Amino acid sequence: MIPFTYRLALLLIVGVAYAAYDLLNKRNVPDIFVYGVFILGLAITFTYGLKTIEISLAISFLIIALGYLIYKKGIMGAGDFMEFATISMLLPIQPNPMLSSLPQFNLPFILSVLISTGYSAIILTTVYYLAKSLMKGGLKAASLKRRKIYHGTGLFISYLILLMLITYLAGFKAFTAIIILTMGAASSLAVIFEKEINMQMVSYMYPKDLSKEDMIATNLMSNAELKYFSSKSKHFGRLVTSKMLNETKAIKKKIPVYTSGIPLAFFALIGIVISVLFGNLLIYFII
Repeated sequence: MIPFTYRLALLLIVGVAYAAYDLLNKRNVPDIFVYGVFILGLAITFTYGLKTIEISLAISFLIIALGYLIYKKGIMGAGDFMEFATISMLLPIQPNPMLSSLPQFNLPFILSVLISTGYSAIILTTVYYLAKSLMKGGLKAASLKRRKIYHGTGLFISYLILLMLITYLAGFKAFTAIIILTMGAASSLAVIFEKEINMQMVSYMYPKDLSKEDMIATNLMSNAELKYFSSKSKHFGRLVTSKMLNETKAIKKKIPVYTSGIPLAFFALIGIVISVLFGNLLIYFII
């Protein structure tokens, strides 16, 4: 078996490379890199013991199967779920975290990464785009909807109740409280300022200027706009496909597209680092 330190180093290199391509190369991760590191991860998998090989292959297959379904829904790119599958093969089982002594119960490492990726994404996305909107003068009290405020406040209260319950059952722990409160605050603000945050991520483009695998902000389109584009393209949806491009390229009507969102690979890299340092964040809720 290849030593853990070597696999960890390779894992970090892969994570950094994915994030760099996504951030600096207009979200374009070359296919040769995606499939190259996947094959490398697959080759490394066969250096493990038989049981670990079975676990690694099973988890990777599940990630690809579920990831493909999510990809077809237009929620993530193909390279994203291939990255998660590669991460899982390079490190199938959660190792002992560097900065924590909590047991990890041999849980899949990718589970820790996905949880930490989601945690960092909701917090950093909310903070970054709210700050961006504030600097542009996009946050105005008059634009707030009472329904959104109620929903956001109710969501934060639910996080407080969760913290109180965990404190009652397992005692107060500062790290757990920080995780829950930051997550609750970010989630609440994301609900209240959903439109303002989304508006900072999109650009309005003509269909002829779209690229394959672009994500359309259908949540920012009116029912009339959705109906119009759907009538012009039977393949119209969140994910831009070759068929949709061919069917809509002649339309002279702009459409909102997520062009300025922080790429998932960036958050995945943060998720890797958090998981290596602290382990699975859910364990802090139960121990």
